Amino acid sequence: MKTRTVVPIPPSYDKNENLDPNSISKYVKYLENNGVCTIMTTAGTSQYNLLDIDEIHFLNKTIAESFSGNKILGVPALSTKAAKKFIKHAEQNYVDKDTRLMCLYPDRFYGHETIQSYFFDLRDYSSSALYVHGMFMRSGTGGSWDFDSDVMNSLISLKVIEGMKEENSSLPNAFSFVKGIRDNDKSFDIIVAGGSMRRHQFLKNAGANSFLSGVGNFFPEIEISYCENIDAGKSVDKEIELETKLFETFSKYGWHQSLRTGLSELQLGCQYDRQPWPARQQQTCKEIADTLDYIRNKK
Repeated sequence: MKTRTVVPIPPSYDKNENLDPNSISKYVKYLENNGVCTIMTTAGTSQYNLLDIDEIHFLNKTIAESFSGNKILGVPALSTKAAKKFIKHAEQNYVDKDTRLMCLYPDRFYGHETIQSYFFDLRDYSSSALYVHGMFMRSGTGGSWDFDSDVMNSLISLKVIEGMKEENSSLPNAFSFVKGIRDNDKSFDIIVAGGSMRRHQFLKNAGANSFLSGVGNFFPEIEISYCENIDAGKSVDKEIELETKLFETFSKYGWHQSLRTGLSELQLGCQYDRQPWPARQQQTCKEIADTLDYIRNKK
């Protein structure tokens, strides 16, 4: 499988904190015009916690109609009944042959069968196999639980799911998880998240084929070059160096806040925020802008 970057889309708002479809559409067209083949809406980056259900549909529909490539569109963490209703509406209004829906389990972990049953039930309402947002979750008996390959492989073999946004809580767990899936299925789409190219550098040896974008949210050509060089067996030192420069700054202020600020500084969207959200500080904006300017001149 070819290496691929998947770009997550944050929502843009107008000054009254309403979704701004023109700004959202402009950004995804920018990505498409710069070579991005796959975009995603997802609970964190796309701020599902700040949107109501109608707004999530509106965001997904705006993106689906503005981008001609592959779309992986998130379904929020909902009860089985509500998720079925969400999927039915999505299928009727904006899902096409280039679109897949990605579902997020809504509760704590109580056992494998409960997890599997949730995705089995939702698959009946989707025209295509689903993606899973594999975020680690709290365990109902204490601690936390990471998705494991045994749970996923049974869903894969029965064509319930065809891809996953992988978010295991540690790299060793992630490596074992990815390898456990890849040893069983060579075509499953594994999108690693939380580290972009650097996380992919580690997990590609276990079989990860895709990664959630970082620096590519701003300069897609850097991550596209990384993908091409990885597949050709060439050096990716320059791409990793530029990504590292980005994260050195962004990690100080948090990825999602820095992403929105950076897109605003480049006039790519996110000019306004919806509350509650931290106020933008002049020095923070300047440091993020300076970092992006450095990367633009070095790429």
